[in-house]
Amino acid sequence: MRELYLECYSGISGDMTVAALLDLGVPGEYLMKELEKLHLDGYEIKISRTKKNQITATDFDVILKDEHKEEHGHEHAHTHVNDEDVKECHEQEHSHEHTHVHNSYREIKEFILASELSDKVKEMILKIFQVIAEAEAQVHGTAVDEVHFHEVGAVDSIVDISAAAICLDYLGFDSIVTSEIWEGKGHVWCQHGRIPVPAPAVLAIFSKSQTRLHLSGVQGEMVTPTGAGIVAALSGENQLPDSFVIEKIGIGAGKKDFPHANVLRAMILNTEKEKKAVHEHKHKYSHEQEHSHTHCHEEQEIEKKKTAVNETKEEMKNKNEQKGFHDVQTETVCVMETNVDDCSGEQLGYAREVLLKAGALDVCCMPLYMKKGRPAYLFQIICKPADEEALKTILFRETTSIGFRRYEEERQKLDREMISVTLLDGNTIRIKKCMHHDVIYYYPEYEDVRKTCEMRGEAFRMVYEEARSLAKKSEE
Repeated sequence: MRELYLECYSGISGDMTVAALLDLGVPGEYLMKELEKLHLDGYEIKISRTKKNQITATDFDVILKDEHKEEHGHEHAHTHVNDEDVKECHEQEHSHEHTHVHNSYREIKEFILASELSDKVKEMILKIFQVIAEAEAQVHGTAVDEVHFHEVGAVDSIVDISAAAICLDYLGFDSIVTSEIWEGKGHVWCQHGRIPVPAPAVLAIFSKSQTRLHLSGVQGEMVTPTGAGIVAALSGENQLPDSFVIEKIGIGAGKKDFPHANVLRAMILNTEKEKKAVHEHKHKYSHEQEHSHTHCHEEQEIEKKKTAVNETKEEMKNKNEQKGFHDVQTETVCVMETNVDDCSGEQLGYAREVLLKAGALDVCCMPLYMKKGRPAYLFQIICKPADEEALKTILFRETTSIGFRRYEEERQKLDREMISVTLLDGNTIRIKKCMHHDVIYYYPEYEDVRKTCEMRGEAFRMVYEEARSLAKKSEE
């Protein structure tokens, strides 16, 4: 079973959710293409890397083309129930100079249903809007269909909610689990004036969904109605499984700066892998116990006289098995190949870079001769089956290929974990640690070694060996 766990210790908002899901592996190219199906104008998307309290995270930003961009911490999703004159308020030292698009809940439903998004994505989007609309209707004492959204109905928030649904559909989880939601305190300004934190709509949403809320001492809003709506509409559980394997971690950045790291962590949990690992461990233990009873007295004496070297190897093996090393992992990959004889080397090089950034596991370009002695290239892409559709689009767009061959292969790879070592000059090098047949291999990351070489002016092999030597010593 594949579950998504949202760790909301700095609250949750729409943009943070999308950023964390992108960090889990949703190709930005795929998200852009799907958002085009909304047929919505007036915005641009910026996806970038940033740091929050020295933690690297993905940032997702919706930039409005013809409006002044606010420096707000999360997107604000407070509503009003009519179009009477509402005085624009300001938050701290900046003003809200642009006008917000006013849309009714009914108009938003019609707009989403008329889009070309898949039915599953539409269902998720409308479910989130429904939760928020019901909460606002409760707060303002009006019917759901009479609720008018200013900021949720605005272009940026429609894009946030739609992008979250698109990413969730792409990743395909069996269920979503959330931690307790941490929220700040104090007040925020909106079109209704000065309102308390948590916002009334947030409290209404969590009250109805019975979501666990933790009020911290942090000044400011950490949970927006959009973020609350995503949790209440799509999260089916608030309790982690007893045991699981963390497949991947995605970190999404918030816009505000707090004393703590303002990030949302999203984790892919796999309970089936954990069960398999436990079963293999029990089977191995049972076999070892049975085997030990068959040893005669002489064999036991020989076992006691093992050399210190062998004992050290066994200890290292057990240590790494406890960390989850199982020597070789097997997975299915998709291979796409095409022969091109009318594409320049520069164009193929650029296509390779774009494909790798979009999630390809590897991209190779090999020279060959085609019929009539024409020189050409075999362009090969290796990827996860889930990424095939998005990468296929890039292949046709960035090369002159008009067709390709595809097949699935079994790929075996050494199990690995990422560790870090700090060199004497303070530079940090990330290192892949792999194991096979009780032998440990250490592979320093190229980019880290390259940057250190440029700073020091030293040869690549010197820095590489220094990092690998430190890694070996740290594991002894």
